[in-house]
Amino acid sequence: MTSEYMLYRARPQFGAFNTWQNPHFEPLGTVEVLAVAIRNLFATPLRWSRYDEGGWVFAEGKDDGHTIDLMFRAATHGAVDYLVIREGDGPTIVKLVEWLDLNFVFDPVRNKYLDPYHCDEAGQPLIAKGLYELTAERRLVS
Repeated sequence: MTSEYMLYRARPQFGAFNTWQNPHFEPLGTVEVLAVAIRNLFATPLRWSRYDEGGWVFAEGKDDGHTIDLMFRAATHGAVDYLVIREGDGPTIVKLVEWLDLNFVFDPVRNKYLDPYHCDEAGQPLIAKGLYELTAERRLVS
């Protein structure tokens, strides 16, 4: 079971997410654009729902035997800043990172960056050292 992981894109010179005075996310697109991108990523259709009060969009299901449970919403500027993975393993996170061109995976509960290309026996991403950007060099060759 995953704790909630944040997947996002930002320039590394802003430092660790947990030290920001102001948000430095690079917007991922509107809720609609992001939903279409996620729908096009997975072979098996996901179940979609929306919580109107908070604006959160939820997608859950299975793809190639991997559980997917994620959520996102638009920030005040109208675009989505990050995805929250509520349940998902390293391979699922890697698919999202590569498809959406994201460069950080952060575990706010442990206050640590994660490397979804290297996982424990349960398939969960390992803790990375310091501010860990998922650069092209750090991505495994498929």
